[in-house]
Amino acid sequence: MNVTELLDEIKENLKDYPIEYLRNKVTDDRYKDPLTKKLAKYNSETWDEIFALKITRDYEIKDKIIENLKSDIDYYFDTYAGGDEETREFTKYISLYLALISKKPLHPFGDNPIKDQVFLENGEYKCKSRIMSIKDKNSLCRYCICKNAGLSFGF
Repeated sequence: MNVTELLDEIKENLKDYPIEYLRNKVTDDRYKDPLTKKLAKYNSETWDEIFALKITRDYEIKDKIIENLKSDIDYYFDTYAGGDEETREFTKYISLYLALISKKPLHPFGDNPIKDQVFLENGEYKCKSRIMSIKDKNSLCRYCICKNAGLSFGF
């Protein structure tokens, strides 16, 4: 599949998602967890990016990679996250975009290697938990652009 076709598929599957609900989580005091707010902000900004993007250079992405990523997200939700179909599909298509088109981490990132779990350092995305999480069955880390942060961060 070429990237233009994948982007069209992503847009089609995300167009009816209630994005205002996600945007509102960022400022809603009922959500106390800062990670929840950070994820809501990252994903809603990614949603905006998707719908603003115009492909200028088309290229092929192997269908098997796309199908494997979709399947691995289904596995994750079946195993850990229950039956929320709307969140599953949102996560699936946001992840396809992040991993295969924008080449950004699947998780929100910062710029502080001490404070942030995922961070940008010297032009590279790094993740502190990738070194362990990539070993999990059907790990989504296999698709993420992040590199291991290394053992200096407590692993």
